[in-house]
Order: sequence, then structure tokens, then C-alpha cells
Amino acid sequence: MDRQFTAKLRELADKYSVAENVEAELADGAVKVCCGKGAFCFFYDFTQKYAYEGFQNVPLFHWQSKRRYAELRGLLDRKMITPALAMRIHHIVPRDAFARTLKDIIVFETNLFEFITRSRVDRVFADFSGDVYTNCIMSTEHNIKASMELGFSPDGSEPVLLHEVVARSGVASDLPVDTQMVQYPIYVLKGPETRVYNEIDYELYGMENTQADCIRFILWALADTSRIDGLCSDYAHIEKVYAAAAGGSLRYAPVGG
Repeated sequence: MDRQFTAKLRELADKYSVAENVEAELADGAVKVCCGKGAFCFFYDFTQKYAYEGFQNVPLFHWQSKRRYAELRGLLDRKMITPALAMRIHHIVPRDAFARTLKDIIVFETNLFEFITRSRVDRVFADFSGDVYTNCIMSTEHNIKASMELGFSPDGSEPVLLHEVVARSGVASDLPVDTQMVQYPIYVLKGPETRVYNEIDYELYGMENTQADCIRFILWALADTSRIDGLCSDYAHIEKVYAAAAGGSLRYAPVGG
């Protein structure tokens, strides 16, 4: 997180009257927020245990604020393709502040799978190869399957992110057909050099996009704090999914109740 994060969070909280007296502080793998509605520790490092006195821990599912994923969910909600049968997911990225361990990636993709399909994972099969790479197959209560290729690539490499929903009436993807590489909103060709611009949030222009997503997600949670209990329940469930995936047995393991 950079130094303008807390200032932008306070600015937009005030602009949209999300909560009164919002104060924010950056911690290792988390954002601590105090306001008239309470004190919350929004965490995005899913390997740490946070115990700040007086703060309620809330998972920072920042990907839910990303438009490309909201649009996939919307296609299913509007029945543009239906019914969902499966998802194909590739998530191979360099390590950074938001993806430090395989658990961070598994939490990301498990929650995103459930978010897009509105269906909860109840079985998982995983093959861990150290702490760098894993293949997962997940199945939900509505028998929607997900095939996941998850892991880390060398520092400085381009991330590979693909989310594809397969339904009986069609297929939807968050990337153009036949590509797995991240696409940018604007390309400027200048001789042998290609410049790319990735800012898509006019109110948070100039900020790294994941940080902008974090701000949007925190504001969404604070706008109606009844949502926080649901987020915490979702994370407790995903912890059980991860435990089943990391259990070491190469079988379809039911997720604990």
C-alpha cells in the first residue's frame, strides 16, 4: 500500500457519507479502520492471525470490486448464459503484497468462484507441489465444477489471469478469446516502445488498481456493516476449503461442516 491510500479512503468515505470520523492506518497485510460504526481490521494476508484489541477482523476480498469479475457474475444473474456448469481458472502471478503465499491465491479464487456462481464449495481435490504451484478441482453444492491452475511465476513476469464460465447455453470469459495475458485499457505505440495505461477508476486515478479495488471494497463494507458478518462467515468457510485442499490426500475431500 502506498501513502495516498489512507488519504483517498478518507476522502471517498466523506464524499459518499459512508461513515463519520473515518481514520485509517496501514498494518502488515491489513488496513485498520476506525469510524463511527466501529473498528475493523481489513486483512489481505491470509496466513497471519490478527489480534488488535477492539478491532473486528474482516477479510478484504478486494477482487469482488473488480469490474471484470462483477460482469461475469452479472452475465449469470441476467441469464445471458445459463445454467453455469463449470469454471476454468488460471492464476499464475509474480509474488507481491497481495499474493505472498499459495493460500492467498487459493482464498482469492475460492471466494471468486463462489462469488461469480453464487454457489458454495463443498468438495475439493488438490495436488500441492511445494509452496509454488497447485492444481485444484472444486465442486459446489449446485454441482458446478471449477478447474484451477494456481501458482507463482518469476518476479517481473507478466501475470496470467483467466476466468472462464462454461454454461449449457454458452461460454463467458473475462479476457478476449484465445488469450491468457492481462489486457490493458490503453496502448500507445511509440516506435519500438509500447506504453500501457491501466487506470480505470477516475476518482482514484493514478493509484495501482488493486489498491483502488481495496478502497472500493472497504467503502462497500462500511456502507452497510451488516455485510461484515457475511464476509466473516464466508472466510470461515474458505478456511475449511483450504484445510481440505491442503490435507495432503489426493481425493475429493468434503469440506468440513
